[in-house]
Amino acid sequence: MNHWCYRVDKSKVNYFYKELLEGRLRQGWGWDARQDLRNFQLDEGAGRNRPMFSKVKKGDVILVPSLPTIGEVALVRATEDWDKGYRFEIDSSLGDYGHIFPAEYIKSFKRGNQNVTGNLRSTLKNMSRFWNINHYATDVQTLIATEQSELTKVQDHKSRLETSIDSVFNEVFNGSDFADRLYEKLTNQFSNEEWEYALIYGLKKLYPIYKIERVGGKLEKDHGTDILVKIPGVLPDSEYAIAIQVKDYEGLVGTNVVDQINKSELYWDNDNIKLIERIVIVIRADRSNHDNLINFDKNIKFIFAAELKQLLLEIGKKFIGMK
Repeated sequence: MNHWCYRVDKSKVNYFYKELLEGRLRQGWGWDARQDLRNFQLDEGAGRNRPMFSKVKKGDVILVPSLPTIGEVALVRATEDWDKGYRFEIDSSLGDYGHIFPAEYIKSFKRGNQNVTGNLRSTLKNMSRFWNINHYATDVQTLIATEQSELTKVQDHKSRLETSIDSVFNEVFNGSDFADRLYEKLTNQFSNEEWEYALIYGLKKLYPIYKIERVGGKLEKDHGTDILVKIPGVLPDSEYAIAIQVKDYEGLVGTNVVDQINKSELYWDNDNIKLIERIVIVIRADRSNHDNLINFDKNIKFIFAAELKQLLLEIGKKFIGMK
């Protein structure tokens, strides 16, 4: 069994969903009989449907973003090999979507649901029409095994952080066990961007008098900073700052992260704000085997998985202490 993602025209979501309920998973770029994939003579974009025609087999699972609604993702199963069960019938009222693949609707889930892993949320941002996600097969099968009613509840990064802290605290009391379990739970739930938001939320709880904001985006190429922590200075209208770069890397990490965070020094220093620390958080990597990176620039502080666990422990203790 293989696992795939498959995009449809979001302007016709209701149409695609109704067709799917009838066992027809439609695809666009099919407005001319010459685009029939069994006797392909005219491309005009239809050629990008040929990989799905040849690769999807009976029993494969397909994730279809934006079905049944824009904020949901449908879980679909191929009912035949697609090269055998394929039909080409142009919809007479729309004049398109002639490619029909045999499939059945299983269930759907909200993107922000707590059962959806960070890996899945990350791959769903892929803008390709069709791609393989076998490396996340376990994540998909977990969703299939979960009751539909549990897949429609939405939690943002704040709620997921709090829920994870609560559930782990109820399971283990030992501090090191708590840190390990919380780290494991969050690395499974958060993608890179979501880690930034979750860390900001946690750091604000830990350091309520600091100004902590996400500054990534278009200007990140200039300042190399994902999170900026501002600390009140001694003089009025003066501030100190800590620049943080967050990397959801595992394995060996290259020195490109140093080049990025070093941009922060020139960018943030001005008359009213003084950069006092640069930090790189490498979420999934171990400190071992990174001596070259750590020694590359002694002015940069690196937080690897073990140190991140301790930070999460302090954040978790803060949350628990508030209740």
